[in-house]
Amino acid sequence: MKVEIEESKLQTAYANACDGVKDFMESLFGKKVFEAAKPTLDDYKTIRTYEDACKALGEPIFEDPNNLPNHIIALMKLETISRALWGRNFQPKPDGEGSKVYWYPWFALWTKKEVEDMNPEQRGALLSAYAFFGASAGFGFLSAINRSSNAYAGLGFRLCRF
Repeated sequence: MKVEIEESKLQTAYANACDGVKDFMESLFGKKVFEAAKPTLDDYKTIRTYEDACKALGEPIFEDPNNLPNHIIALMKLETISRALWGRNFQPKPDGEGSKVYWYPWFALWTKKEVEDMNPEQRGALLSAYAFFGASAGFGFLSAINRSSNAYAGLGFRLCRF
């Protein structure tokens, strides 16, 4: 009789197993099958959760001693995941010809008071009501043109609460 198991299901079972079952699975299938499931900075596909990112970076999982708001904790976790996805020792360096493109997730949070204290132009740019190219869909639509570099975000992030 031949039994086939999808590798992803086998790795999921291994991740959820207790130590004794993990030992059994390693002896049955070999340790190498399960080493690929460990988060590593060498392969972004192994980083699937915040916990994976912490393991790959060698950082402790964040525990909140100060009872921070949930959105601040989520922001910190997203930044950790982003750093892990960049990979091992990756440092983007611009070239003189501008032929390399690097993407970086930019997270920004404002409190209700900070938004209320903005002048109409600043608040409009933040909420896409006022922008150089006109109103566009999205929260946080901005453009920076004719500076040291150009930046344009035509679609923003829509999760906001005021």
